[in-house]
Order: sequence, then C-alpha cells, then structure tokens
Amino acid sequence: MHKRDINHESIGNKLLHNSFLPIEDLYSKSSIDNFNNKFEPLFSEQSNPRRYVDSLGIYNLGLIEEVFTPKLLSLIYDIIPDPILYHCHSYEIDGFNSKSHIANDNFLNGWHRDIDCIHDLDRVEIQHVSLFIYLTDVGDGDGAFQICNKQLGYLPRLFRSSKFYSVMGNRGCSFLFNRTATHRASPNRNSTNRRVLKISFQSKNTPSHKLSSNILSHDKHFKLVEVCKLIPESNILLRSLFGDKKVDNREVSLAINELRINTNIPRVNSLNTYQINIKMLPMEEFRGYIRDCFYISKLVIYKIKQALRNYNS
Repeated sequence: MHKRDINHESIGNKLLHNSFLPIEDLYSKSSIDNFNNKFEPLFSEQSNPRRYVDSLGIYNLGLIEEVFTPKLLSLIYDIIPDPILYHCHSYEIDGFNSKSHIANDNFLNGWHRDIDCIHDLDRVEIQHVSLFIYLTDVGDGDGAFQICNKQLGYLPRLFRSSKFYSVMGNRGCSFLFNRTATHRASPNRNSTNRRVLKISFQSKNTPSHKLSSNILSHDKHFKLVEVCKLIPESNILLRSLFGDKKVDNREVSLAINELRINTNIPRVNSLNTYQINIKMLPMEEFRGYIRDCFYISKLVIYKIKQALRNYNS
C-alpha cells in the first residue's frame, strides 16, 4: 500500500476527532524569509492592531505558486478531494496585548468556534479546515494558537471532558485545525508582532453564506474571486481550488492522480508535546454550553430551510 493511503485516513480521522494536527514544516527557511520580506512593506502601511495581506496581495507579490507548492496542494486535495478556498491571507497582530486579539469580549477569554461555518451535523467527516504557518517564532507569551477538542454535535459537550493544546514553535511551524472546534489566540503579551499565513478550505458541496459587498469581512472572499481570474489556464488544480467553475472535472482528476504519484503528503507529528492543562470555571462551562446551543440551533434551522427549499423546487 502506498504510504499516502495510510496517511490519508490518519489525517482525515485524526483531524476530525482531535480538532488539531501538527505537521512537518511545509516551507524552507528561505521561503519563510521571502514571505516576510515581501509582506513587510504591506504590513507597514497599515496601522490597525491586526494587519492583512490578502490573496490578491499575495498574487501581486508573485508568491501564489511559492505558497501553493505541490506538497501543499497534495495535502489539501488529500484531506478534501473537491476543495475550494475559504481563506488565503497573511496577518500580523500587535504585541503588548493582555487579551486575545479576536473574540476577546465574549466572556470566555477569546475561546470561540468559527460560527460562519455552515456545518452539517449529520456528516461524520471533516468539513472546515484551516492551515496555519507561523511566520514568526511563537513561544510562551507570543500569542500562541490554542484549541480544545470538545466535539460539536446535536448535544453540547463540556470543556471538562476535553483536551486542550497550545501551539508554540519556530517560524515555519505548520498545523491544521478544524474550524468548528473551540479555539483562540492566546494574548500576545510580548513585544514581537505575531505573523501567520492562513489557508482555509472546505468541500465545494459545503454551503457558505452569500457574499455581500456591504459586509467588510467578505472583502477577502471577493479577493479570492479576483485571483481566480488571474491564474494561468494550465494550472488546473489551483484554478479549481480558487473556485473556477470552468475547469473540466476530468482534467482535475487527472491532475490529482499525477500529483499523488509524484508528491508525498506531509508527515503528521505527535500531539503530546502540545497538550496543556486548562480548567474552565463553572460559569465558563455554562457560557460555552449556551454558545454551543445557539450555534447548533442555527445549524439545525439552516438545514430545515435547505430541506424545504429542495422540497419546493
């Protein structure tokens, strides 16, 4: 058996049940340096506490193919056979922060699920995946990504029966996580700005919220559409990943098969070194439970509406 077949099941199942998987570094040190050097001027132009280089910026810097290497494409297409991008950007957060840079006002110290994910509770498979690559060293107090493997289902679970992980590592450190899992960025208390490359993807059959130009956070999604138009016709897998509906599915299948023959997917590393001990207070357990109830109810309502639309059509 090809070792890809073994790893495929490992990544799909482990990511579903553990919510987080560390993997071998995807980029060389020279590539990480190149990303940082080219991103730096764009970050420097911005004054917000959280600064972005979106997918169009990455394309205009000539970095798209350096980001989407055969190894990365192999990984993405192995986890989800018909993937489409949801995020593709780099961002930087300020140091000297006592709170998480996102969801820090939710009375859970920033712990949250990405509730923009329209998750199907009946599908027992990974549906929403994010890949993080640290572009700066992240140690204690540097805003390490943290995640809990509390499962999402029709019945909310408690934190006390779950495992927690904190991801510290040198620049180039790479890891996958389930976007519907409860996670947070720990406070970046130190002086160094934390910088990350983020790539999120899901199945083309997984629904997403309708894009609106009036919603500021949707701007990065529109940039994905712009980049899609610029990708050379010969790059079948990248065009498909960016959502080009004109690609021939047979050509995509052939390209995937060729990729599988020539490229091994990255190795999965042990989770044990990342596990930490976190205990939620009773009030935090209650808040987490109520938030899960709210999210689950939204998912159920969406599914009922979708079923009614299908029935009426």
